[in-house]
Amino acid sequence: MNTQISMMINEYIEKDDFFGAVPDEDISRAEEKLGCKFPRQYKEFVKAYGSGGICGVEVLGVEGNGYASVVDATERFRKFGLPEEYLVIENVDEFVYCLNTGENHCVIRWDDISKKEIERYSSFDDYLQDSFQEAIDNW
Repeated sequence: MNTQISMMINEYIEKDDFFGAVPDEDISRAEEKLGCKFPRQYKEFVKAYGSGGICGVEVLGVEGNGYASVVDATERFRKFGLPEEYLVIENVDEFVYCLNTGENHCVIRWDDISKKEIERYSSFDDYLQDSFQEAIDNW
């Protein structure tokens, strides 16, 4: 995770914004359930914060003790046709942001009506920094 993201989190974090750090075993269990490996940037975020965000942004992740919001959301949207290589990292109601676990690890926007895949960010860190910055600006 880049230093700009860390600075935003440190400046705007409030009590209970994040679940908290989770062990590698919990992350591995979530990966196994979904049949994929988490990209490095996302894995670093999940390991450090579990899930959560600042200023109203809610990034799905792993909460431990057998529960992972990323698993629940991804499995739910796969039933609607979400491709297997995508992880749902944020549900914005009318669409979801998904992280590609394939080659390029980009973040796409996908909805269950049109099934369109629109690439929005080239990496998880780009997505996180832009989402946090927009939320801060709107705060």
